[in-house]
Order: sequence, then C-alpha cells, then structure tokens
Amino acid sequence: MNQVEGVELAGRGPTDMSVAGLVVCAVLLPLGVLVGSNIAQAADRVHALLAVVLPGPVERASSRSLRFAGWVIAFLSFVGMVVEIRSGVT
Repeated sequence: MNQVEGVELAGRGPTDMSVAGLVVCAVLLPLGVLVGSNIAQAADRVHALLAVVLPGPVERASSRSLRFAGWVIAFLSFVGMVVEIRSGVT
C-alpha cells in the first residue's frame, strides 16, 4: 500500500466484477419473472415448446412446475446481480 507520512492512501485496484456475468443475470431476471408470473401465458408457451422439442421428460412436468422454476431463476439471477455489482463496487 502507498503510505505518505504514516497515512495510508487507498487506491482502487482491478475489480473482480464480470460484465458478462452481470449481463447474463440482467437478461435472466426478467425472463424468470415473465415465466414465473405467467405473463401472457409465458409458462404455458414454454411448456408447449418444450413438449415439442423434448417429447420424453416434459410430459411429466406441467406449466405450474415451470412457473416455480421461473421464480427460482429470477431469484438466483437477482442474487447474482447483487454479488456482481457488490464485487465491482468494493
């Protein structure tokens, strides 16, 4: 650290914030909220899309389980954004 007459100067070093991680979390947050709250039947549409693309395991799931997964994705992306911003600020 830099010291001038016994006073320590605090300088800003390189941050650990990942811009790519912040962008990914910023994109996943509204998508998770959109599916989780089922705005414009988004969970139903995602379920129908997955049923066409992945015919095997999707039949056991429902749009309600996708809504739960949407809220989990929204929560985790919110936490990820907070962590990325916090690591960039300090």
